[in-house]
Amino acid sequence: MKYSDLSQETQLFLNKAMDIYSAIEDKIIIKDLKENHTTIKYKFQKLDKLILALFIAGFLVDGNLKNILSQYDDITLDSLLNFIDIEECDIKPIKDKKYKGFFHSNFKLSLRDIIKNLNQEREIRYITPEIIVSGLQHPYLTGTTILQDYINTVYPESSSYINFANHPLFTALKAQTSMDGSVGDRHLLKIDTQNNIRSSDNSQKPEPKQIPKSETQKATATIFDDSIWQLLDDIKKKFIGQERATEDLFYNIVNNQHLAESKDILDGQRSIIFLDGPTGTGKTAITREISEKLGIPFTASSLTNYSATGYVGANITDVLKELYKKANGDLKKAQKGIVVFDEFDKIAYSGSGELEMKRAVQQQLLDFLGGGKYTISIANNRFSREEFQFDTSKLTFICLGALTDLRSKKANKHPTIGFTQANQSSEEQGYSITPEDLMSIGLERELVGRFNTYLHTEDYSKEALERILRESTISPLNGFKKWIASHGKQFTMDDDVYAIIAEQAYELNTGARSLQTIMNNIRTRYIKEILRGTSKTTHLDAETVIQTNNQTVHRRGRA
Repeated sequence: MKYSDLSQETQLFLNKAMDIYSAIEDKIIIKDLKENHTTIKYKFQKLDKLILALFIAGFLVDGNLKNILSQYDDITLDSLLNFIDIEECDIKPIKDKKYKGFFHSNFKLSLRDIIKNLNQEREIRYITPEIIVSGLQHPYLTGTTILQDYINTVYPESSSYINFANHPLFTALKAQTSMDGSVGDRHLLKIDTQNNIRSSDNSQKPEPKQIPKSETQKATATIFDDSIWQLLDDIKKKFIGQERATEDLFYNIVNNQHLAESKDILDGQRSIIFLDGPTGTGKTAITREISEKLGIPFTASSLTNYSATGYVGANITDVLKELYKKANGDLKKAQKGIVVFDEFDKIAYSGSGELEMKRAVQQQLLDFLGGGKYTISIANNRFSREEFQFDTSKLTFICLGALTDLRSKKANKHPTIGFTQANQSSEEQGYSITPEDLMSIGLERELVGRFNTYLHTEDYSKEALERILRESTISPLNGFKKWIASHGKQFTMDDDVYAIIAEQAYELNTGARSLQTIMNNIRTRYIKEILRGTSKTTHLDAETVIQTNNQTVHRRGRA
């Protein structure tokens, strides 16, 4: 996103926002705000100030946006300026009017995130000042609830029934930025289907796109909106074969988010999750997808990277800094994030030389999962640091483990990679992972006691792998077809290829990842033809699939 590519109208709007932001950038603003029915003193962060600067600019720049904003007497320029303790005369042009440099150093990244997320919220063809401002009411797009706090603080008698997200102002703004292209000649940027942001030309405006009802429902979903269930359906279509785990994980995460907003959380209500399953069954991917769809800060790391205080290695509390960054400096949002610890079974000990260090990591996790307050220090620049208390009691912790040896033992068979028994789920094999099992491999009783929710992903049968190829929205075979089409060629395929690829992937024995491995081998077989060949049609048959993977894949046998 280049400043020079912006339309003149948008440059004027953003210039005024930058004037406002520069006036309050170094100003300490502390307000008494409501959080869970409790009044707290809140110090405005950088993102809070940026959001307010963009919003207030709409009142000061002549144009259609100013006309819309002026129609609502419950949101006024004077009250907004009083809210941040400045007067209009304090807003002066940036020194030497170096707006281009200020934009790229202070506004570009945050604005890009808002625009990118807005494109996920609803289908739009052009970004205008109206669209930017209409998105500022959504805390999961902007990373701050500061505008809702403004309503609650300035109009406390109305805060019980005014929901800023549904304020008539934003209905008007959304209507102004509808799909009919009414603001197409005043656009800022065009966004393509890959979320790449680029400058556009009015003379090449695309035709309006009609949005199916299901996409519209998905577009407006939040964790406090019934339309989130459409998101669940979409995620389950992506992770075929793991629908049960996806659903259970989704509901637990949503419930934890509701609990995080409650002022009275009883002990044990928050789900602390242990998710086991064979390698390649999507444990991390499913969790990441849910967090992204719900707009929740997310971080995942392997416990093998960490050590306890006093040992060489990263510190577990580093994930809190990562969440804070993912939340764009919004501490309240970060404290409701999702922390995934992978390879949890790797910190189990059985008398090896690493006994003391692994025990120390388990002890630190014991406090961490329990929900305490940790002092976090983050460098703002070379000369200053920001220090604050991070409360982990509202985090969603999800600990992952393949438990390969344990699962194989309970299934009464030898270890394999990614599977335990052909064509059988864990339930069909007649066993489950229990707290006693985790203690038996060397996890301390007190730590295991932190987990109150046990979930698991399933082995993939040949049938499930074939369903992924045919039906999943992330099918690697569909990706192969799109790759061929991107080079202007047509693709045909025999129907029995699906079953052949699924069987080879099953024998490869690395879970759903094996499908991608097989397809990459096939792509390598065709890459010269696609890139340099003159044929306009590529055909894939079963014999080619078998020959290609017999030559390139070394299979891991099953016991």
